[in-house]
Amino acid sequence: MEQKVFEEIERKAEILIRALPYIRDFNRQVAVIEYGCRKYLSPVAEQDLMQDIALLKTVGMKPVVVHDAPMGVDKFRENKRIAKLLELCGTKAIGVCGIDSHTLHMMLDNDYIPVIMPNDIDNENVVIDSKDAALETAVVLHADKLIYLSSHRGIWKDEKRTEVYPHLTVEKIQKMKEEGKVTEGVMSRVERGLTAIEKGVNRVHLLDGRMQHALLLEFFSVAGVGTAMIKDENQLYAHEKDED
Repeated sequence: MEQKVFEEIERKAEILIRALPYIRDFNRQVAVIEYGCRKYLSPVAEQDLMQDIALLKTVGMKPVVVHDAPMGVDKFRENKRIAKLLELCGTKAIGVCGIDSHTLHMMLDNDYIPVIMPNDIDNENVVIDSKDAALETAVVLHADKLIYLSSHRGIWKDEKRTEVYPHLTVEKIQKMKEEGKVTEGVMSRVERGLTAIEKGVNRVHLLDGRMQHALLLEFFSVAGVGTAMIKDENQLYAHEKDED
């Protein structure tokens, strides 16, 4: 029994050691997360995701959550609900209505995770796409990362959809679009990702939010589990260059 315990400890220690370069590279970086997979998650899975977001903050990142709510749902109550789920993970979170750069910077500077409902009190009945709101937020905050969590894993390498590209440059993505190799399901996020990169966001991640610990696996392993969109090869992180 003791041998098994020691082996488990060694395995966990190795995981933590491998994560150190990523933690170094991502320290103090803003990561805007578009929470577009809510309808696919059970309450337990949703709480697990919030715990992962809280962990990102614990290791030094600055996560920001952007979400929407179906028409007919109390949008502002939903905002408070998601903030509460994050607080249950031992972190500070606060619901924000609309995108106000001063308010968001104040929240981040005071160690809160902003939870953004795109609608404000004066346009609560207007349909605002959370994908657009996340893009705007990432640009306003000069975010290092914009993450789209949906039911799509990324940009597929093959027609059978067995594997996605771990990262692609803008040039490669544009070429794949022209050749019809970007699937329709992920296209709307790819288009917004290209815009985000053009406006200064370092990289955009396309992830399947239904996958357990997708955020952690994407950020803290070389291969990742989704597709990262980057301007060019110069945007690779130090640990990615080391692996090459």
